[in-house]
Amino acid sequence: MFNLISANRLKNTKKTAIWCDIFFLLVVSFSSFSAISQEEQGPHIPLEKNLNPKWVESLFEKGKQKVYSGDELKYIAMPCGGIGSGQVNVTGDGRLAFTESVYNLQQQPNSGHGLSTGYNYLHPEEPQSKVENTFTICIEQANGISEELKLDKDDFDDIQFIGEYPIAQVNYRKKSDRLPIEISSEVFSPFVPLSVRSSANPVTVVKYKITNTSKDKIDVSIIGELKNIAFPQPSKVKQVNTALRSKGVSGISFEMQPMSNDSVLAKHPQLGGFSLSVLNQKADLLVNANEKDSKKKRSSSEDPISGSVGSTVSLRSGQTKEITFLVSWYFPNYYENGKRYKDAMAEAPGWVGHIYNNWYANSFDVTKYVASNFNTLYADTKLFRDTYNDNTLPYWLANRITMPVSTLAAGNIAIWKNGRMYGYEGIGFCQGTCGHVYNFVAAISKLFPELERSVRLLQDFNSTEKYSGYSPSGRINFRGYGVNKPEVPHSYASDAQSGYVLKAYREHLNSPNNEFLDTVWEKVKMAIGYHIFKDGAEIGLEPNGVLEGEQTFWDPMWYGPNPYNNTLYLAALRAAEEMAKVKGEPELASRYHKLFESGQKFMNEEMWNGEFYIHLYPVGLNGNVGIKNGFKLPSEIDDNAQSYIKAFNEGRSGYFPGTACDAQQLFGQNWANQLGLGYILSPEKSEIAAKSIFKYNWTPDIATIYDFEKPNARVLAAKGEAAMINGGWTKEKPKSFENTHDKTNVWTGLEYEAACDMINEGLLEEAIVAIRSIDDRYNGTKRNPWNEVEGSNHYSRAMHSWNVLLSLSGFTYNGPEGIIGFKPRLNPDNFKSFFSTAEGWGTFKQVRYGKAQTNTLLLTYGKLELNVVTLDIVEGKELNGVSVKLNGKIIKSSYEQQGNTVLISLSSKLTMNTNDILNVDLK
Repeated sequence: MFNLISANRLKNTKKTAIWCDIFFLLVVSFSSFSAISQEEQGPHIPLEKNLNPKWVESLFEKGKQKVYSGDELKYIAMPCGGIGSGQVNVTGDGRLAFTESVYNLQQQPNSGHGLSTGYNYLHPEEPQSKVENTFTICIEQANGISEELKLDKDDFDDIQFIGEYPIAQVNYRKKSDRLPIEISSEVFSPFVPLSVRSSANPVTVVKYKITNTSKDKIDVSIIGELKNIAFPQPSKVKQVNTALRSKGVSGISFEMQPMSNDSVLAKHPQLGGFSLSVLNQKADLLVNANEKDSKKKRSSSEDPISGSVGSTVSLRSGQTKEITFLVSWYFPNYYENGKRYKDAMAEAPGWVGHIYNNWYANSFDVTKYVASNFNTLYADTKLFRDTYNDNTLPYWLANRITMPVSTLAAGNIAIWKNGRMYGYEGIGFCQGTCGHVYNFVAAISKLFPELERSVRLLQDFNSTEKYSGYSPSGRINFRGYGVNKPEVPHSYASDAQSGYVLKAYREHLNSPNNEFLDTVWEKVKMAIGYHIFKDGAEIGLEPNGVLEGEQTFWDPMWYGPNPYNNTLYLAALRAAEEMAKVKGEPELASRYHKLFESGQKFMNEEMWNGEFYIHLYPVGLNGNVGIKNGFKLPSEIDDNAQSYIKAFNEGRSGYFPGTACDAQQLFGQNWANQLGLGYILSPEKSEIAAKSIFKYNWTPDIATIYDFEKPNARVLAAKGEAAMINGGWTKEKPKSFENTHDKTNVWTGLEYEAACDMINEGLLEEAIVAIRSIDDRYNGTKRNPWNEVEGSNHYSRAMHSWNVLLSLSGFTYNGPEGIIGFKPRLNPDNFKSFFSTAEGWGTFKQVRYGKAQTNTLLLTYGKLELNVVTLDIVEGKELNGVSVKLNGKIIKSSYEQQGNTVLISLSSKLTMNTNDILNVDLK
């Protein structure tokens, strides 16, 4: 059943030592595993995983919709505000928990428990709101009995929560008292992929549905109550509540009125307010909830005042009606002042505003827009949720893929007034849309490609904007500052530099035409050129496609050829080659390809140890250099020289071979798969390496390491939790010259990435087990399922989860060329999943029956222009014909079979529009 494990049964595994600096601990349901032998002493990854075959098999079942209840509700906090607009969470019992990011205060990393502690992993907190708000239901029965209940756990003790981002459903139930109604809510902010305008609104919708289950008529009222935040200098503003009505909506605005024309006051980040409204033009409004005077239209005070909005419906027996509330906010003065890094803070842009400043003048403006467009916004949001969930993936897996996408609505992501997305790595943690962290972020480019393009255009390949990172040399500061300042921190990171080239090509592919590439191409050439310069040319050597000098391993710098950096470099060379072809520079493309071939040969021949690709350490630089963030000091050169001369005189290689199996050794191959570049490494070796990653890095119980070695920084899990570490050793302790920094950390973004490597190589069971480890650790009972922690909460790297979907479907896309492709790897005989392109999204379905195969593209939103469709067929099958139909009408086409791949060329460009269906039958 479990082919990798059954092939590697070892009764007496030798001791393995894994040295660590910082740990992430991950949780798997321990009952799913049989007992782990503790015969081995010392930290180790058990080669015999002892998994229960029935449990493994169950992971592939479709399963049922997950309904959280009881103890699972405690930590739930699903982001439910507009993307980049400040973080609002819906809790497990249906409350709205506003964070301070809504009013432009930066949330503290790890809830104030240190910069890089990951405190909230071991100590998850119950969500609390920084803005006072409540919702209450009043039930009046025909017999005169009335009841008033708070819509939360205080008055409902059997609540159910269903979270399918971007919509949460809350079912309010009581165990004992029988109510004459059923009540549930949907909580969300409009979220429409490919439409930032629809998705970045500072609003949360709470849509209640009430059904009369009694025999008699009843009246039901729902009352929302809210209070504005206190201004830091209360004497300088007047808190004003105003009753407002517009077409189809009534509400109260809670605003701050400056007491002077002071320009500094006008730009204060906390100057702003909220609106609480209901989609009922005749709703009951109390501008001061304490006075109960519904005729009063305005109330003011130096201190914030509670106001309430209520709406009543009459229900016949069996009748259902809805009451929909909108909670909007408007705090236009968003600042980016930098954090932690002195040079970055000195260059900070200061006031940058929000993208929503372009659309609104106050919070009730937001309300009016959402109210007037509510049917469309709600329908499109539901359409995305329903389209995405109309798949054949196991339910738990499909939901886990979308959970980190909610980070777009967390407090570490902002969209500035000029449309630029700017991200911290985690909540309050490490600024700069960090190049090597965002190398892993796959979701944004597929769901909101204009946001990723904004980072390329206004940061990575920009020299003039505040917080831009591109220098004329082609060097790009990986935190987006320090133009022409190579001496500042973060001036160059090898992994990030490769990523900028890869992301440029990705953004090109996710565009409808060549306009983006035309804009950035000259700077992309410089960026890959700088990388080639670092490939030996800076010290007068001929570049050979192998990075050997100083390189980045997430945080520390190291040296010597290594698979993590070199696969990224190879993929970047291939991406540059393809872009050069598009731009009509074939000779330059050829030069890139020659370097690629040289580096590819070196990796396959010199960096392969039979099981995985290894790091080669130059013997002249042996030492624990990584934790010093650089090479040996000049005073230590003599030591380095002696080391090298000794090796030379003994006839040994100029490299010490590393012994660690890095989980990210195939990261560049992963990127190549995403971009449709094919294999950059040996296919055979890639499969073996993917097997080794699971073998040497995944443990069913992190205690096999942590019982023997204690982490010295982040304590992120407890005994019994399964995890994949960043780097594992096979049979011996790490050598004195090896990089051990971060190796035993466990980062969910890296786990997703390694799982994608396994999926790409056909190792479905290993990949699904690894991803399930994440899902079980964030299962509601132990911690919030919508908050994957690394250095801090809502860590951006986890958005690599979306690439799991891309890998499972084998999705490739080239927008300018009109090429789309699928190669399902999970249940290819009956597969269905979501896909998105430059201008549209929908579902892809593949069904095989007998010798025939039918593929269907249903476009549910936008448009899609196509010239070529590529599909995968059963191995060894010889194709006899292809039929293409759009909405039942035959489309002329031709096809070419290349092994198991079929390229179907349409006779002319085909444009699919919303609800169009393209059928491709293979015979």
